[in-house]
Amino acid sequence: MGEFKEPRELIPLLPAARDMLASASHRLHHAVWHDVRGRWLDISQTKKDAIKERGWQPGHVVARPAVRAGAPIADNGSGEDFLFMHRDMIAMVASIYKTAGQPMIRSWAAIPFPGGPSQEGFDIPPSWKQSHAPTLRRLEALKSDVYFWTAMRGWDRQFKNAAYLGTLSLGALGSTMEYTVHNDMHMRWSSAPRDPESGDVVPDGRNATDFSAKWLGPEYDFLGEFYSSHVNPVFWRLHGWVDERIEDWFAAHQTAHPGEIERSEVDGIPWFKPGRWVTSEKPWARPASAAHHHGHGGLDTEVMKEVIRILYAPETPTLSTASPEGVLAAPARSTWFLN
Repeated sequence: MGEFKEPRELIPLLPAARDMLASASHRLHHAVWHDVRGRWLDISQTKKDAIKERGWQPGHVVARPAVRAGAPIADNGSGEDFLFMHRDMIAMVASIYKTAGQPMIRSWAAIPFPGGPSQEGFDIPPSWKQSHAPTLRRLEALKSDVYFWTAMRGWDRQFKNAAYLGTLSLGALGSTMEYTVHNDMHMRWSSAPRDPESGDVVPDGRNATDFSAKWLGPEYDFLGEFYSSHVNPVFWRLHGWVDERIEDWFAAHQTAHPGEIERSEVDGIPWFKPGRWVTSEKPWARPASAAHHHGHGGLDTEVMKEVIRILYAPETPTLSTASPEGVLAAPARSTWFLN
């Protein structure tokens, strides 16, 4: 086999889309959004109050965390938030492609299988050394042919199966996909994270509270971290696959429960009215203060940095977010792989 080539070299994003996605605002939004909903039930009330004060409680009036004791929460609307927020991201990128007169990136019709037809840019990157042996073994397993045939192929079929989809609420669909096939697709296609200046492999990835300018370059597109994954061209193939499962779910319910789910729009995004199978009238994609800013025009980058520092700071009675000093020394990883 020849040297592995990164997707950005083979199937690059349009420069306008790439530069937007690599900006501090987009990186921080994606990181904060995932982190607060994934860590909400594991942090102190002091931290929750500080984050809520800054407008970043997951959900709107009532908190909607995504995970409890390591398991996804299927009945509080957090799975709907996951599906909606990424559909919103897809719409932003599609708008840039449309303006440029280019077709939107094609999603995977099926999860690429090993040994299949040539699909440039979708080769599985090699694993990389980890200090934690069980983590290394899991990473190697995720990238193996066996893992595709014993896990991912089954998920690809399951989440297209109308009989199964017709039993799920929209939230259950989102939370189940997020914490199974979605997370593992991210890590299966992840290359080793590298320091953008030295080029050296950073085995555990960027420290979550390191906001150095070096991490803003488009070459930092590590699929295993919220701060960077959406800059990677593969992100849009796998999230396109996830988004298409929403339409499979709707079609399945139209057959199993005709008329019980009605279409609607939320902030210009095609969505569904609340009812028996849909929990939220308004899924959560950003703080209420930025609700009318499609994209990132209403998001404050410094506030988002404060929220991340609060999340990863040691649990103390008084939280200082003015400086990351002291926080950077602590291990702070933000990856799908560790969920």
